[in-house]
Amino acid sequence: MPSIFLCHSWNDKFFVRKLAEKLEEAGIKVWIDEAELKVGDSLMHKISEAVVQADYVAVILSHSSVSSSWVQKELGLAMIKEVEGRKVTVLPILIEKCEIPKFLKDKVHADFTDPQNFEVSFSKLLHDVGVSKPTVTVKPKPPSPKPTLPSPAKLEYFVDITITGTDETKLYKPDPKKALYNVYFALSTLPPQEWVQIFEAERRFPRHSMWRHAWIEGDYIVINCCLDEIKKYHLTDIKQDVANTNQRYREYLQQQAIEEQRERFREEKEKREIEDALGELDFG
Repeated sequence: MPSIFLCHSWNDKFFVRKLAEKLEEAGIKVWIDEAELKVGDSLMHKISEAVVQADYVAVILSHSSVSSSWVQKELGLAMIKEVEGRKVTVLPILIEKCEIPKFLKDKVHADFTDPQNFEVSFSKLLHDVGVSKPTVTVKPKPPSPKPTLPSPAKLEYFVDITITGTDETKLYKPDPKKALYNVYFALSTLPPQEWVQIFEAERRFPRHSMWRHAWIEGDYIVINCCLDEIKKYHLTDIKQDVANTNQRYREYLQQQAIEEQRERFREEKEKREIEDALGELDFG
């Protein structure tokens, strides 16, 4: 069976984890950095080794990945291997409508931009790497209610998280010799772990010269900055990051809802098939 290295931006890890699970179910060996890297590993060495050993390098194309210098490094290694080996190894996988890098435009890409067509796109990807699905091939879906909501504790009752103010009692200087304070912005509620991860991804890459490090502590956003910068720059940035995170988190919950409902449909169908099969037995 072939092996695939998944080249991606950290922002797209939810999609990548799902894709990796599906590929492994099909018998394909998958390499993703968050699963394979161990403490003490040389990052560049391990990734170079994985790219060289993999049969295919699937590059996940999104707004985040096409602007990621780290993804470009991984992709550069793969393209060198492809040119030297004269073998088509780089597989573009489009998950958002974005500007495709010039050196990938002449390649046929796998289109995963529509979550409803994930299975169809996945089957085509398996075909491209010479693998057939271990189960039955994709069949037309029977009419069913359109999946919309997950369990009540998630999308149905998720209210956008907002910034409610600052907590002056927590304000302090980590280094007394510097003019930088840790400023605490209170959030309307304690954010879920996935929300925190998405927010931190939003803050990972600077967008202007006055960019400052910010992170989540409990139900606070903390930013290390000068006090006179807050009104000029940081409050606007953080409010936008919170709004973007709410949107991405809702999209994540929506996808989870679809998967949960599909799983319920599958379990109900399997239960009916078992009942029908056992109900036809004649013990007379």
